[in-house]
Amino acid sequence: MSRRKRPVSAFSLVELLVVIAIIGTLVALLLPAVQAARETARGNTCRNNMKQLQLALTSYDTTQKKLPGYANELFNPNGPKAGNPPMPQQGRRASWIVMLFPYMENNALWDEWSTRFGGTPTAPAIEMLTCPSDPPEIPTEPWCSYVGNAGQAFSDQTRSNKLLENVADGIFHDDNKFSGSSANPAYGPMDRRETLRDYPRLQMSLGYVQANDGTSKTFMVSENVNAWYYSYGLSNDTSTILDTKHLFGFIWKNVDPSQNQPHAIERINGDRYFDQSPPPQTVEEFAAVGGGSSAPFRYESYGYPSSNHPGGANMAFCGGQVVFITETIDPLVYGQLCTPNRNRSSLVGPGNTPERKMPAPADDAY
Repeated sequence: MSRRKRPVSAFSLVELLVVIAIIGTLVALLLPAVQAARETARGNTCRNNMKQLQLALTSYDTTQKKLPGYANELFNPNGPKAGNPPMPQQGRRASWIVMLFPYMENNALWDEWSTRFGGTPTAPAIEMLTCPSDPPEIPTEPWCSYVGNAGQAFSDQTRSNKLLENVADGIFHDDNKFSGSSANPAYGPMDRRETLRDYPRLQMSLGYVQANDGTSKTFMVSENVNAWYYSYGLSNDTSTILDTKHLFGFIWKNVDPSQNQPHAIERINGDRYFDQSPPPQTVEEFAAVGGGSSAPFRYESYGYPSSNHPGGANMAFCGGQVVFITETIDPLVYGQLCTPNRNRSSLVGPGNTPERKMPAPADDAY
């Protein structure tokens, strides 16, 4: 006895195409929201990293009664001494990040850097030093996404002295300077181009900032996608790299009147007048001297706040707040927020007006 076959229910081709189109539309609508959520998470992690660095710097300041330099001296306490009074003759250089190791729960690494000499200390990758939106090129190397406020650029055309620093122009200064009048081979491989006789060592503290422009009006730390390592390269204390601001810091510039440029102290996400192609391939090249006496540091104009976050960069203030600063910030306001003492800074505005004669930036200006 035969039975009638029941018809099979199925989608037609048109119905399938409609469903696919609807799914595609929903994915297209949801994808930006998913990407935005991921970027928000990356941004939050980045800001937390910067907050931890700001807290470590505050702890350092509380303990040492000063802030570290962007470059610092670490002497071998058990090494040879010479001179009158006797001074250590063996040492190595350290960035401001290295000086914070004891305040970042990296005591074992600090012990290696500060007490074990005669070899190259290890410089491992540290997760909190990289922004998730700026992942390291080689995960095992000591990459760092964060730089300190190093003040007026050495290559600024308005500088009367290319190496002499002004304490009122930034937060981090060169704290690695030869104490004699000539190079001493026994001193070790630390950079000896600046002597204390000619270029005094500057000291900065949060108390100085608070007593002048205020900690809520002064940048401390920023992101920089052009930054390299938190140390002087993989060779560390055997490196011939010079102490350059942009290696561990971000900078600002006055206008060069000779170039007839519109007024700009430079800007977030880069120097609009700077173009170096190809970019540096090594940290040694990044720090190299070049470009003539008027621009002694070839790549210094990579030393501006920058990030892979759209539209600006995260920046930590001395007072602890971490703020996303947009790239549309008035360049003059950016310069003012870099200087800790407006009454003594080298910053000038339109018409060569010194900062002390300009109004302080309003809270809603950034």
